[in-house]
Amino acid sequence: MEELVTLSKYPFLNETKQYVKDNNLSVIELLDDPLYERARAIGVERLENAFKDRDVGNRSLVSESDCIMEILSYPIARMIAVCVDDNYFIRRYALGEAVHAYKNLINESTNFLLEIAQEFKFNIKYEEETNKIRIYFKDYLRNAPTHYKEWKMINRTMEKGFLHIKHKELARIIQEALRTRINSELDMRDCNKSVYDIFSSDIKRIQNTVITYRKKIQVEPIGKLDLKKLPPCMKHILSSIQAGENVPHMGRFALVSFLNSLKLKTNDILKLLSTAPDYEEEKSRYQVEHITGSISSTSYKPPGCEKMRTYGICPVDQIDNLCRKKRHPLSYYIAKWGEEKSKK
Repeated sequence: MEELVTLSKYPFLNETKQYVKDNNLSVIELLDDPLYERARAIGVERLENAFKDRDVGNRSLVSESDCIMEILSYPIARMIAVCVDDNYFIRRYALGEAVHAYKNLINESTNFLLEIAQEFKFNIKYEEETNKIRIYFKDYLRNAPTHYKEWKMINRTMEKGFLHIKHKELARIIQEALRTRINSELDMRDCNKSVYDIFSSDIKRIQNTVITYRKKIQVEPIGKLDLKKLPPCMKHILSSIQAGENVPHMGRFALVSFLNSLKLKTNDILKLLSTAPDYEEEKSRYQVEHITGSISSTSYKPPGCEKMRTYGICPVDQIDNLCRKKRHPLSYYIAKWGEEKSKK
């Protein structure tokens, strides 16, 4: 029973997948058999909780039946998420699974975390006598949330290519690796027609929830900023962030420094960024305060059009006539305000 509880808490493990295979459960059975109706309901619940709370949520794992339903709800949730067919929603769901795993992992033994780390092929060395954990720098850079000051390489001790980390930090690195894996796996999958037919009402409800949420954040006032007057480049970067797409660091820098130049307060900038499916306030606040000069000695200016093109963050296919006449995103925004005043 203890092993079954572990598998239900970490349904992404290869061992959990093997358990499902060993029980010869087909997709048809999972979708149709009344015996698994509860697992289907939990699958939907995982998705709704992830979108609402950024955590798929806890359920009772007292009985064998509880554990089996929890295990089976994971592949069901993934199949439904693909059929929702929304990049933003998938990113939010992946974060929900990863955050939930992290909350459980921090309470596990270090040896258990090391076993989980092997699932992601991390190169880790552990000295049980001294309780020292070291991870190879490439695995660290690939998965650690290095936007935080304390996670930056310069603040780490390195020996022969290995960085010292703590138990909780290893759990956090696993969280990031899991989130990335789920995103990647679901991006490569197509919706199963049977899944869509069986869960059509749930899928449509979730899609409507996502649409309603997006409309809400689009109309909410953000300081004195008029989103409609943003230049094409800033609109593109912001919409990409809000959709959960992989925006390069320079893109995020350009947006934050642009908004700061418009005298937007840190909390207003964070309000815009918070609409991203994988938003983390602590991480985002550090980035924003560093760029705006709140915690650094420099307040950075936004790059001009030439630099935007050099860094590949100017959406050349979206520029309009006004954009072609300007050399800086700020000039575009100011000109848009001028156009409105001249009409009055």
